[in-house]
Amino acid sequence: MKYILIVALLFSLGSSAQKMSTIEGNGKKLMIADMSSMDRITWGGYEQIGKAAQSETDGAANTRAIVVAVGKNSGYEGQPYAAKVCDSLTLGGYTDWYLPCKDETDIISLNYEKLNLDEKTTIWSSTEANGTQAVTKYFYSNSFYNVQKVDRCTLVCVRKPD
Repeated sequence: MKYILIVALLFSLGSSAQKMSTIEGNGKKLMIADMSSMDRITWGGYEQIGKAAQSETDGAANTRAIVVAVGKNSGYEGQPYAAKVCDSLTLGGYTDWYLPCKDETDIISLNYEKLNLDEKTTIWSSTEANGTQAVTKYFYSNSFYNVQKVDRCTLVCVRKPD
């Protein structure tokens, strides 16, 4: 029963993206899966992932490292978490979505109005700050904050356009 509930939850999370957009900033393009309609979500458990998830420029590699380390999030009753939701997402025929790294959240912040995201939104990045915290981006002040991984923030998934 628990397995069926988790599969159903991941399926419903994957289908909850409101829209897909392509944005540009800092000389880069990103496709965005707006997941802001779903409830805020945790980054993941308190596993310290280390260097494998501390890149400020490679969100895809960070996301893979997070999913490997946190796995089924058994320390937190198997609750879905940001990197896993992005890693499991199928949208627009694409399956290569990931949680954006610190630098990619800058691009999203530059475009939050185009994406119809609230200026008071804080989104997760895939960049781990330390064993208990990950980097978030707060649009209103355009600032980065280290937030407890078990706190809840808004989720946006990204991919590099073809």
